[in-house]
Amino acid sequence: MAIKKDKPAAKINYTIFHEKSSFHGTLNFSNPLKISGKFEGEINGTNLLFVEKEAKIDAAINVTHLIVFGKVTGNIVASEKVELREGAIVTGNIKTPNLEVDDGVLFEGQCEMKQAVKSTAHSSK
Repeated sequence: MAIKKDKPAAKINYTIFHEKSSFHGTLNFSNPLKISGKFEGEINGTNLLFVEKEAKIDAAINVTHLIVFGKVTGNIVASEKVELREGAIVTGNIKTPNLEVDDGVLFEGQCEMKQAVKSTAHSSK
């Protein structure tokens, strides 16, 4: 029997917004993205969004997969999965078919979990 192993986050080739970066506007992405700085506006992606513990995001988020260690304010739609990891602070509604929440997460909002959540993110291809 084969054992399925997820790729560790360190082995993924991310585009990285550094801890000292600050952006405002609409962000569309198709490759995995890691945010360590500040972002305000709207985030649409057809891949993984990784929010580092230093990050402060104030945005509507519409992605395939979201992993949060930092602070996110805004509604979230993820077509595959949302992971709220220890230390995450999330204020807003979440819509996703799969949700993982660690101990030590602060989440204020509502969650809707349905299998057929469709992402409305636009591909930049």
